[in-house]
Formats: sequence, structure tokens, C-alpha cells
Amino acid sequence: MLQKIRDNSQGIGAKIFVWFIIVIFGAWGASTIVSSVINGTPAISVNGTDIDELQVERTTQARLQEIMQSLGPDADLSSIDEDLAREAALNELIQQELLLQYAEKTGMVISSRSIDRSIAQTADFQVDGVFNGERAQMLINTMGYTPNSYRAALASQGLINQISYAYGLSGFVTKPEIENIAKLLNQTRDLRYILVSLDTQLDSIDVTDEEIEEYYNTNESQFMLEEQVSLEYIELDKDAIFDEVVVTEDQIVRRYEEEQLEYQSQVERRASHILLESFDDDDLAADLALAEELKTRIDSGESFEALALEYSDDLGSAEEGGDVGYTTGDNFVEPFEQALLTLEVGDVSNPVQSEFGVHLIKLTEQSESAIESFEESRERLERDLKSDEVDTIFLQRSEELGNLAFESFDLTDPARIMGIEIKTTQLFSRSGGVGIAANSDVINSAFSPQILLDGLNSDLISISPSRSVVIRVLEHNQPRLQAMEDVRGEIEIMLQFEKIQEQTLRLGETIKTNYQNDQNIDSLLETQNLSWNQLDGLERSDQVLPPQLVNYIFEMPDPEDGAPVIDGLLLNTGEYVVIELQGVNEGSLEDFDETELNSLESFIAQQSANADFEALLIGLENRAEIVR
Repeated sequence: MLQKIRDNSQGIGAKIFVWFIIVIFGAWGASTIVSSVINGTPAISVNGTDIDELQVERTTQARLQEIMQSLGPDADLSSIDEDLAREAALNELIQQELLLQYAEKTGMVISSRSIDRSIAQTADFQVDGVFNGERAQMLINTMGYTPNSYRAALASQGLINQISYAYGLSGFVTKPEIENIAKLLNQTRDLRYILVSLDTQLDSIDVTDEEIEEYYNTNESQFMLEEQVSLEYIELDKDAIFDEVVVTEDQIVRRYEEEQLEYQSQVERRASHILLESFDDDDLAADLALAEELKTRIDSGESFEALALEYSDDLGSAEEGGDVGYTTGDNFVEPFEQALLTLEVGDVSNPVQSEFGVHLIKLTEQSESAIESFEESRERLERDLKSDEVDTIFLQRSEELGNLAFESFDLTDPARIMGIEIKTTQLFSRSGGVGIAANSDVINSAFSPQILLDGLNSDLISISPSRSVVIRVLEHNQPRLQAMEDVRGEIEIMLQFEKIQEQTLRLGETIKTNYQNDQNIDSLLETQNLSWNQLDGLERSDQVLPPQLVNYIFEMPDPEDGAPVIDGLLLNTGEYVVIELQGVNEGSLEDFDETELNSLESFIAQQSANADFEALLIGLENRAEIVR
């Protein structure tokens, strides 16, 4: 079976399937792809090799789908820049083509056997963990690949992977380099600092009415309330329906009896085979003769598994002694399944013909499915019966609610007829709210003209597979400027903080400048109730100080001739820190244990390899003739 794919197929692996299936069925790509297939217009040329518009569109749609999936189901799709995604796709395709040309120039090749192995190991080509030729052929055809183009794509990807892998192994780090890095990474610093924070004096900072009014008038946009709505809604919930459904004992017994009939004496068989592929009558005659010879050798005591490895054309299973996995009677072609039924465990069949050629089949395992007792199954059967009934009721009520909402001016009659309570939401904006107001479909529907302006009931909206709602706007507030009296307190606190931060900065800068100029600052510190804090052996990873401050301390220049370095930093929190850096202690390799050192060396070597690979790409692009 695998050889049939080998002779007639091509592929890039499981990810390519997912990628192109998404592209083909993606909401943003179908029409463009069809147009590109028809037109076949070259989009770019790399050293004389054309990359057509279809390839660009496929890659663009794949990048867009990745972005959409990363943003989540409630993402604002209008924020996605399709032009940027297309540009990224163009760059990706150019780099791929340059690497393929480089691989060809340097004599790299991918063996046919490695392509076979990749095909056999592709998860999408397998049924119950075993390669299935029919499924592989079907997926290749579904994707619009010809067998040859599929194998060509797999070969191309393999060449690119070879280059990447080769460069990944090329990175290295010297002992002097690792020693220098150790000096920096394990470096510690001795210092003392003064933390200037005046936020405790917030209540003593006065803000005038004039200042509040001026800020309000200058920054009106900060105090605009967004357009908001609140909703009333009717909700259908499967969980609530579940409590209504009653299942009788007779129903449970009937379901159990049905399962008994279905699973009665069901047998699972595991098979191995030796496949001799036949493409015409001459092949068939020769293969039948060879199969008879192999059967005789097996009956004489030779290993089935060894002969499978030597003779079988199904390369994927041959390496596993011919093992093709389990079947319950429908995983393999009919002649194969019929032959299995006649075998005892360990037996090998006579030659069996199928559409793939001639098989010798060995039954290696056989087991009957265990059937649960009624008591063991009862709870599950009752739950399944209830779920079936709930699904039916939910669909019926969903249709009824949708029709009633469409025919009614509000939700009063639908709620009364269906006996469902009308619920309400809090006010929320287009960015969403809580409860059902967090659902993107609800938000979009609530702010649609039909619902927002015309006051109509919505269609049935699915919140989740088990919940649906019909909504109607209860209250609608247009964007408006909040009155100054409503935001006076907010503005006052904001201005107080601004003033206190200005004072903190002035005081901190004064302390730093005076200390840099060798002036005595003790009386100033005492007046402001401030003091020095000593800290020895500060490490880069320490959390005793804010990360912003730690980073700044390690960027300060080393003290020279025993003279400390004095500096200051205004933190994002509004506090000011005066720093006296007293000493720098270099790290060493001895500070690492063996595991840490190995990890560091591997990381640096990988970074080196990545830089080399990036340099290769840049060099190839700079020397290439690229026409867009």
C-alpha cells in the first residue's frame, strides 16, 4: 500500500495537511484561491524561479488563520492587517525558495526511502495508529495535490529541514566566551540607596477649583462615557432541561439490550502481512509464485518478521515485522478481512489477492471486547438517554423561541408562552461586559441597527453548545461627557499625585546633586525623615528591589580608584532613588553547577547557530535577483 503512495504521491507531512485544509476552507481565502488557480499569475521571481499567486495566497491565509487562532474566538478581526500578513508570506516564500536553491547548489538530496518513512509516520495517514493507504490517497486528493507534487513538496521541506538542522549543529562556544559571560551573569554589586517617597503627604497637597476646571476642560476626552446598552434576554439552557427529563427503567433496559446485541462477541484482531505489490498480470503471476515460496519457508520455520522486512513492499509495516495493527472487521480491504477470520493466533494464510497485490497474512493477537454488566452500565445509560432527549427538546425549543421572538414586538409573549424568566444585563459598551455581554455575538447583535435602533428582538444567539439566548435592548445611552462634578474627586486625586511626584523628583535630584558635589546631606535627610539603606551582593535576579531599579544599577559604570558612583533614578511608581554604587564583584564559572553550565553552553551555542543561519539567509537574499 505504501509503495502505491510512493509511486503516485507527494507530501510535506501532517502540518501541511492542516495548513492547506485551513486555507482551502478558511472564510477569507476561498474565492481568491480559486481565482489564483485559474489565473496562475506569478507573484514574485527568485533568481528566475517564479512563485505564483496561489502559493502566496495560501501562505497568507495560513498566517491569517494563525493570527485569528492566537487571538481567540472573541477577537476583533477588523484589527488584523491582511497586507502585513501578505508581506510576511512573501518573505517566507522567498526564503524557502532561496534555501531550496542553496540546497540544490550544494548537492543536498532527500532519499526516496526517507520520504516513504515520513509518509508512513504521518498521523493523518493512519487509522488506529497504523498507516492506511486508502486514507492517505483520499487526503492527498482532497487537498488538491497530485501524488507527484505531494512527494515533491515533502522533499523540498526535507531539504530545508536539513539545512536548518545542519546549522543548528554548527553552533559552538569557546571557554573564554563562557568565562566572560559567567563574569557578567554572576556579577554582584554592593551599594546603598535612599528611597524618596512623599506619597504619605498626599493629603497636605492642595488643588484649587481653578486647576480642576482647567484640567477638566483641557482633557474632556478622558471623561467621555462610551455608548452603552443594557439588555433583557430569554435564555435556553440544556442543564435546566436535563432536570426535566425522566427516563424509565424499561428505556434503560432496552438500551442495554441494544448494546449487548451490538457488542456481542465482538472480536478485535491484530494482523501482520507481507505485501507483494502487483501492477499487471505478469507481476501478479510472479508475486503469487513468490508468495507460495515464502509461505513454504515460513511453514518450515523461517521467521515471518524477517521475511517481511526483506520482501514486503509495505515499507512502513515491514520495519515492524509486517505489523499493521488491529481491526474489528472493517479496517482492511475485504479479502484481507475474510482471510483473517479463518486464522488462529500464530497462523499464516495462503496467498491472498487484493487491489494492492498479494498478501501473506499472519494473525498475531485476538481478543473479545468486554461487556459491562447492567449495574455497571446503568448510570451511563440513563445519562445517555437523558442527553439524547435533552438534545431533541433543546432543538425544538430553540426553533420555537426563534419563531416567537421574530413574531413578537418584545420578549413578554415569548417568555410567557415558554414559561421562561426574562433576565437583564448591566450597562455595557462595545468592548463588552459581564455574563452574556462578554460574548462577541451578543455584543455585535446588541449594537446592530436592527436591535439598537429599531428595537427588534434578536435572532437566536448561541452562547455555547448548551446555551442560547434571544436579546432585546432595554436601555441605550449615547456617548456623553461626564459632568465635572461627577469626576471632580478623580481629577483632584490625579492632580495631587502629579504635584507630589514633582516634589519627589525635585527633592531626589537635590539630594543626588548635593551628594555628588560633596555637600553634607545629613541634615536634609533628617528633615525629610529619609536614610541610607545598605545592600551588599545584589544579584541580577534579586527581587529585593524593583526590577527597573535592579536593571539600572547593573547598567551603571564600575567605580574607579575606590570612588563610588552616585546616580539617581525616577521609578515608574513616582518614587525617586538616590544610588551610591560602591563595588562590583565579577562572577566566575565556579558559581555554576554542572547542569547550569551545560544549559548555558547549549543556549549560547544555539544562539550562535541561529545567528549563522540568519546570516546565511541575509547573504542569499543580498546576492539574489528578486522581482516582486
